[in-house]
Amino acid sequence: MRAHTLLILSVTLAAAPLPALAQNQVPVNRSQQRVEGINRSLEAGAESRSYQQQNRFETNQLQGQIQRQQSIAPPSAPIVVPRR
Repeated sequence: MRAHTLLILSVTLAAAPLPALAQNQVPVNRSQQRVEGINRSLEAGAESRSYQQQNRFETNQLQGQIQRQQSIAPPSAPIVVPRR
């Protein structure tokens, strides 16, 4: 019984893929290499769009602040009434 259990356990462990090793393997064929290249390209594009979006947001915030400051009329000088 013990030998049978060890045999099943060893076969199960040998058949199970190791996630850490599976991710670091070199793609076997051209189609896998192409898919990996497309994935890297998509990730780079998403990161670039994220930076552009953040930059656009900050630019719009600054433009809004400038417009608000320019639309506020400067305080008028106090009226001085001469004494008699």
